[in-house]
Amino acid sequence: MLSIRLESLARHINFNDHIIDIGCDHALLDVYLVKNNVVKKMIVSDIHENALNTGKDNIQKNNLSDRIEARLGDGLSVLTDDDKIDTILISGMGTSTILKILDNPYLNKIDKLIIQSNNDHYELRENITSRGFSIKAEDFLVDNNKHYINIVFVRGNKKYSKKELKYGPVLIHNKNYLNFELSNCQKIYNLIPRMKLRYRLKLKREMHLLKNTIKEND
Repeated sequence: MLSIRLESLARHINFNDHIIDIGCDHALLDVYLVKNNVVKKMIVSDIHENALNTGKDNIQKNNLSDRIEARLGDGLSVLTDDDKIDTILISGMGTSTILKILDNPYLNKIDKLIIQSNNDHYELRENITSRGFSIKAEDFLVDNNKHYINIVFVRGNKKYSKKELKYGPVLIHNKNYLNFELSNCQKIYNLIPRMKLRYRLKLKREMHLLKNTIKEND
């Protein structure tokens, strides 16, 4: 049975997606996707050999070696033109690592990105939308007392405001998410020494913006 975190990613995958899971770890999601015919077949990769070997073991135990191909390597570098991949799945990494992975010519062949980043979602949205993608869907979820954000990008140009890039054009209408961000800002604000006026003022502005955005959703 999948965790809430992994199940939330599976919901954004369609049968016709030609997909690579980058940083597949134990390949639990990938086994689920193929075993349940969410996708016909897929490629999985990891830069860490031990993690990939564990993934291979799980694939073999489920008799899926003919439908899930595991490759050792760094991100999109494991792909060739013959693979015809059009969808990328990345989870469990930080934004800086994700953007390094996507800095590859193969990205021009990609139509869909399903990303669950650990941090810096403003930078993630700003960078990927500047590369000719728009934001199709976003999720905010809690699994085992940890909070996660999924963002689905699809090919197509669209302009977003700074506020939409910061909070997400979809999540900006999610009061649970906005209240979570407001609570985080308040906690940080309470910990900042009073002499750090510039940082405190910046957080005050952000809290004010969040409160107004929450009111707009009422």
